[in-house]
Amino acid sequence: MSKQEQAPPNTANDRSDTTTTESDVENLRAQLDILAEENTQLRTAYRRSKQVEYRNTALGLTGISLICTLAAFVFPESQTVLFALAGSGGFGAVLTYYLTPEQVVPASIGERAYSAFAKTGDAVSAELGLQDTTIYIPEVGTPTQTSTSVRLFRPQHARYKLPSTDALTSVFVVTDTEAEYGISLYPSGAMLLDEFKKMTGDISSERDELAAQLAETLSQGFELVEDATVEEVEANQQITFSITGSAYGSITRFDHPVSSFLGSGLATHLQLPVTVETVEVNVEKGEYLITCSWDEKIDETQ
Repeated sequence: MSKQEQAPPNTANDRSDTTTTESDVENLRAQLDILAEENTQLRTAYRRSKQVEYRNTALGLTGISLICTLAAFVFPESQTVLFALAGSGGFGAVLTYYLTPEQVVPASIGERAYSAFAKTGDAVSAELGLQDTTIYIPEVGTPTQTSTSVRLFRPQHARYKLPSTDALTSVFVVTDTEAEYGISLYPSGAMLLDEFKKMTGDISSERDELAAQLAETLSQGFELVEDATVEEVEANQQITFSITGSAYGSITRFDHPVSSFLGSGLATHLQLPVTVETVEVNVEKGEYLITCSWDEKIDETQ
């Protein structure tokens, strides 16, 4: 019997497969480069559009100022009012133009950054078996207009006791009293409260008026929510806020900036621990009720 000759390997096909693979990789790299370039262009265009929006507003205010100035000469009997409007328009135009943000950060980016923090907080709470109770505790002393010192405390036991200010300086609160076990963190609302003081300047000393200022700042100043109002006030006990349209997702999550800001603000003003409870009222509309409560009898077991 004659030996069967084996066919030589098809090296041409192998080369073709290798060439095709390398070609695909090069095409993918080229597409990624194009997408990266387009992404950069879109971000630049978005930033410029926001800057143009601010500057167009400044031009509009300047136009109003000029019209009011000219009208003041045409209608001498109304000069006082018209000059006042002209001055306000000019001042607003200058502020709008020079305070135009150089960099605009989309809300989705901030929300993702907060989500990482919230997941970490939830993981730590679950690992340590902490309660869902959230308490904002101010530093003992008189609050200043420029700095805020407040801690977020989450107890380990349902029947807890509030630890001392010194104990709260540690992240993991472990004292001689087991009922005081928990974690103590610097809340996200504390830094917002510092900005609130800078923006507002004249902070009301009245609790109800302060609550209204805090709610207004959330929607008009920080733009963290679409709308925020004081829903109900119970003297010497609690204040409930109604929130609609959170820019950072569900407010029921760990130390959300909205609830944290309200809790930190009231705790600093009252110089008392403030417990914050958030309830989602309408999922589709994004409506929440945030109840901030306090008790002057803080030394008793809860």
